[in-house]
Amino acid sequence: MSDNQGGKSEKQRYGKIALVGAAATVLAIINLWGGGEAQSQPVLILEYIALAAGLFALIGGLILSMMQR
Repeated sequence: MSDNQGGKSEKQRYGKIALVGAAATVLAIINLWGGGEAQSQPVLILEYIALAAGLFALIGGLILSMMQR
């Protein structure tokens, strides 16, 4: 039997992607603007990349989830 029964599992999977993206975005924002000691340039670049990837996953997951209706 297939995992894709009526598209519902696909929509749930895209919803999970959006949820993980939202969590990654929130954690990156907290880490960037949470205060603390100054970070080196490479670490700061990696944090902005993580923030961009989280936003990309959040928006992409939401769009794909909405397209499954």
